[in-house]
Amino acid sequence: MYVRHDKRMKTALTAMRLPQRAVALTTCLTAGLVLSACSSAPPRSDMPSAAQNTASTTASPAATRSLGGQIASTSDTRAAIAAYALQQVDAPYQANAVGPDRFDNSGYIYYAYRGAGAALPRATQGQLDAGKPIDLAEAQPADLLFFRVDDATGSDHLLVGLYTDTGEMLMAVPNVGGESGVTLLDLDDEFWAQRMVGVIRVLNP
Repeated sequence: MYVRHDKRMKTALTAMRLPQRAVALTTCLTAGLVLSACSSAPPRSDMPSAAQNTASTTASPAATRSLGGQIASTSDTRAAIAAYALQQVDAPYQANAVGPDRFDNSGYIYYAYRGAGAALPRATQGQLDAGKPIDLAEAQPADLLFFRVDDATGSDHLLVGLYTDTGEMLMAVPNVGGESGVTLLDLDDEFWAQRMVGVIRVLNP
């Protein structure tokens, strides 16, 4: 479904700064994107936009790299979080849901952390503020990946995914680019690569 995109995001991630402002709850989005009711993205002035962020939200139709769905070697806690997340692949997306069989975007990440006994805020904004920014090349399983995605009205919103292994992440996708529900995604895909705004580490290495 996706095309491969060369890994050229690295230098853009280390300069990311965290927004401190509270963000209002999202209620409903028109056509094309039903975002989790956990939170909307901070204003553009508070976080750098991804390159080409205003491009179409239709993902590429084919992928050239087969996804393994594996968990990289890591600590027990990180592995447990990633394992909880992997168990929910193909679960449907549902606004305001935090499991056990339906999830919204940030609710899915919250569920995986809670299942492994790790603390994490429920809302996307809280998850963003809960850790420190790192470079994508340093990412380990259970680190959080944040993306800006425009809805059908042109308003941008923040989505969060869970890093699992090199070039792969899990996300409860709210009907973006033809995907909906808990899905294993290719970080090399141009659609996601262009919209990534940062990587956040919540857990100590």
